[in-house]
Amino acid sequence: MQSLLSLLPGASPEDAARPAGSAANTSITTTDGVKLVYQRHGRVGGPVVVLVHGWSGSQHYFDLNTRQLANQGLTVYAYDQRFHGGSDKPSWGFHVARLAADLHELLCQLDLSDVTVVGTSMGCAVIWSYIELFGEQRLKQCIFVDQAPLQNTAPDWKWGSTGCYDLASLTRLQCKLQSDFPGFAKDNGAFCASLPLAPEVVRVLEQETLRADPRALALLMADHTALDWRPLLPRITLPCLNLVGRQSAVFPWYGCEVVGKLIPNCHTVFFERANHWLYLEQPKEFCSLLADFVLHGFVKVSQVLHVP
Repeated sequence: MQSLLSLLPGASPEDAARPAGSAANTSITTTDGVKLVYQRHGRVGGPVVVLVHGWSGSQHYFDLNTRQLANQGLTVYAYDQRFHGGSDKPSWGFHVARLAADLHELLCQLDLSDVTVVGTSMGCAVIWSYIELFGEQRLKQCIFVDQAPLQNTAPDWKWGSTGCYDLASLTRLQCKLQSDFPGFAKDNGAFCASLPLAPEVVRVLEQETLRADPRALALLMADHTALDWRPLLPRITLPCLNLVGRQSAVFPWYGCEVVGKLIPNCHTVFFERANHWLYLEQPKEFCSLLADFVLHGFVKVSQVLHVP
């Protein structure tokens, strides 16, 4: 299985030969006995960034970002959440809160502190759950990528997910996962990207999605889609950056924009041409913003409102 690293300009022969799952030989074991695989990119001692992928993704969804960030002096960790990629797929723990506990154990076992934690899609909910359960310990700042604070519709909320927003839509998604997982993986790419991705990138992303456990994804989504984070967000005191794909087919942009409005110390930037996978569609621009925020806080990024 090819790694996205081989598709970057200047890729080394080692990168080109590296399969997507071959870096999954470094791991921690959680208190409930689950192995989580991770990889570190960049020199030890730089500002620490931890990348938290979304539902049905893997650490290799960030392959177009990790080298660029490491080249700017950052120490970058990416890991496979349970049920995804090369990590274990147990028959329990189908809750965002369990994924948040996994993130906490990762930071503790690796003794990481002053972390800029980056969540994409469901990865945002994992960070919010982490803060709810463990406070802001070990964190310096947060970056949230294209996630609304509630996926389901509610009497006072209509700006959640376009594809999974109530029991009927959840059931349809769960049936698709169980009956045609390869079809789901293929459709997912077309749904989440507006700017064209290289065919090789699309193929790797599909392969990575298929490494997940479809039954676990179905059960995990049942938990994730019903969670309402709006009461928590105003309690976050960390500096935060909220990145929104204006062309997102997964959420209306104004639903994701609410995250930046509810968190007191948060700046929102719109990627005007990008969809849900903005970090894959415009990796150079994404990495530039992320690195500026890590290295300089709001000094530079506060001047940026839109990425064309």
